[in-house]
Amino acid sequence: MNCPSCKEHMESSRCPSCGYDLSREKWISIKKVYPPDDLVLVSLLRSHGIPVKIQSLEVSQIPVGIGPLAEVNIYVPEIIAAQALALIEDLPDAE
Repeated sequence: MNCPSCKEHMESSRCPSCGYDLSREKWISIKKVYPPDDLVLVSLLRSHGIPVKIQSLEVSQIPVGIGPLAEVNIYVPEIIAAQALALIEDLPDAE
């Protein structure tokens, strides 16, 4: 992933170039999607160097997600949320 501040490559949550600490950043939800769209969007964002976290309501005892249990929230650092949203909105089938 790339540092949201200086755009250098980061291997951990702290940037070796500028010292930016990603663990102190506020993460915000940019989109709620359902499988398999979550895999596509996460892959797109990560391929552009944007750090991504996902949160789902899946229950491990029930292997099939239906309705609200299948919903996935995609989170990115607030500092680059506009950039992430712009990438998602450029997709042909984005809703």
